[in-house]
Amino acid sequence: MQTMHERLTAFPSHQKKRFGNGEKPRQRIMHVDMDAFFAALEQRANPHLKGRPVVVGSTGITRGVVSTASYETRVYGVRSGMPIAEARQRCPQAVYLGVDGDHYVAVSAELSRIFQEYSPRVEQVSVDEAFLDVTGCERVFSSEEELARQLKNRILELLSLTCSVGIAPTKTLAKLASSVFKPDGLTVIRDGDIESVLYPLRVGNLWGIGPVAEVALTQMGIRTIGDLANADLGLVKRRLGQNGEVMVRLARGEDQTPVLPPNAQPDEKSVGHERTLPADVTDLAYLHATLYHLADLVSRRLRRNEFYGKTIVLKLRFSNFETLTRRVTRDVPTDRQADIFAQALELFERHHDRHRAVRLLGISVTQLVRGHHELDQPDLFAHHTEGSQTKVDRVMDSIRDRYGEGIIRGALSHLGVDY
Repeated sequence: MQTMHERLTAFPSHQKKRFGNGEKPRQRIMHVDMDAFFAALEQRANPHLKGRPVVVGSTGITRGVVSTASYETRVYGVRSGMPIAEARQRCPQAVYLGVDGDHYVAVSAELSRIFQEYSPRVEQVSVDEAFLDVTGCERVFSSEEELARQLKNRILELLSLTCSVGIAPTKTLAKLASSVFKPDGLTVIRDGDIESVLYPLRVGNLWGIGPVAEVALTQMGIRTIGDLANADLGLVKRRLGQNGEVMVRLARGEDQTPVLPPNAQPDEKSVGHERTLPADVTDLAYLHATLYHLADLVSRRLRRNEFYGKTIVLKLRFSNFETLTRRVTRDVPTDRQADIFAQALELFERHHDRHRAVRLLGISVTQLVRGHHELDQPDLFAHHTEGSQTKVDRVMDSIRDRYGEGIIRGALSHLGVDY
């Protein structure tokens, strides 16, 4: 099957001109969100679980938090991020399973290949969701809706899984649109639809607004997205700081953040990844595993772009949206996952309050160089396996690039977590 890129580049140039004298068409973003991904995969693998309530726990079945709850379980009020103990109280009849991370990541790699068939620009933000830039898709498909239907049908045909899709002018609105009708939904939002479709929704539906922020906004009389969009920007900013201004602008659709594929490097001053957690999390094993995964993503991007970096930066946002940024600078630049994770974990342990729930984690590396002469010089005080580990990292990169993300990966054996 031809990829979207192949079909676009093969399209007759005289028909491309119908977009208008070289004018860039308005950005259109698709957000694909798999429906109860972990639970759906367990039900697919075990047919006797179909139609039954299933809960997948992030760190096992006796402790930690809910990673995914099937839709049969959600009617009992069980949600992602809920403590497993509370989920058991709400739905004791559910089947409780641990996370099969290798399997989930392998299927996620299959999803990534499917996404590439429909757009040359794909930003996979987690194992079960991705943004696709579908700007100008009418060159190939009759409409955005037709593209979305074909993508949904192909995922169902190849993987026996359903997904919900949202298409909108911005990433924030596309993500919100995908949540309007679930499971197996399809929502398209155009500029003229924003007020009628989005404004009546609860403000907590907007991407990035958690329970604590929603309570703060409600206390200000802001209950819907429309209320937030029409709110006094200065007032919200005074009450909630810079994040308040961001919230207002997102509600108004003022976000032109592009879809960034993994190898995109718009700013060569830093390479980073961050993740908004499915809920406010206190579970340390879950947070450590997330840091490990982020360090892996950052190190792979560094190696892919032939960068090394000296400064590792940790971003830590708590449930009340208080955000800390802490950094440490190494003597020698690195592109190794183990180095980045170790120093991010050290920063995390130093600045994290175990009594406070975490909303977002991020890792970035700055002070970048392309190659570095010091890396080729032996360090008399370095561990003797460091050079070997660098080679192992690159071999793993090669294997994953060829066979998919799930084929090989590291484990947090010392934490008892396999992310």
